[in-house]
Amino acid sequence: MVYVGTEKGGIYRSLDGGNTWSEDLASPALPGFTITRLLTSPPNAQVVYATVANSNARHVFRSKDGGLSWTDIDRGQLPDVPHHAIAIPRAKPSTLYVCSDAGVHVSPDAGDTWKLLTRNLPTVPIVDLVYHEVDGTLTAASYGRSMWRLKL
Repeated sequence: MVYVGTEKGGIYRSLDGGNTWSEDLASPALPGFTITRLLTSPPNAQVVYATVANSNARHVFRSKDGGLSWTDIDRGQLPDVPHHAIAIPRAKPSTLYVCSDAGVHVSPDAGDTWKLLTRNLPTVPIVDLVYHEVDGTLTAASYGRSMWRLKL
């Protein structure tokens, strides 16, 4: 399964490695939002998360049915700034890390609650995240403040 998102809010899925593509799956839940990242849950590719750049109090969405329907899992709990990426540990797929122009937030319960991940990471724009399974670290790429690596 391959998912792609567009700057104009389109989300498309291929079930055959990119030979054919679905119609736009974004639905009214994501009307024209700039899709910044799509990521599937490690144990189930039918569960897909989307982050968006638009400032509108909704920034992280989840689909449990391969993109056919979407739910806002931010629900106004995250800062109203562009969100750029999401990382999910394979061993704990209910833990979500999202980065935005206001730092990194974590949800230990698949998006029900969110809190700012502080530690030594400054509250600066973070543009990408990578979770490293082997050593349990999260690498965050900031805009203008270099790379940060956090042992979790």
